[in-house]
Amino acid sequence: MDVTVKLHGVLRRHRPKGVEGAPHHPFTMNLPATAIVNDIRVSLVLSQDIGFVVAVNGEAAELSTELRQGDVVYFFPPAAGG
Repeated sequence: MDVTVKLHGVLRRHRPKGVEGAPHHPFTMNLPATAIVNDIRVSLVLSQDIGFVVAVNGEAAELSTELRQGDVVYFFPPAAGG
């Protein structure tokens, strides 16, 4: 199945090599029909130590969230404020 992935902020450095488009552009990943968000994390070599928040189709998600054809998965770095 195909899902769209959007990396934000410093997480853009994990964009796969050879993927067309600018670093801030979304890209498509082809995944097995049984994929979960964590499969994307592993594929992109995103360490959980980095810290990030995930959303699927605009809703907060967990690494265990099951994916479906056409989903849009967002990875956000942690935010800091004052």
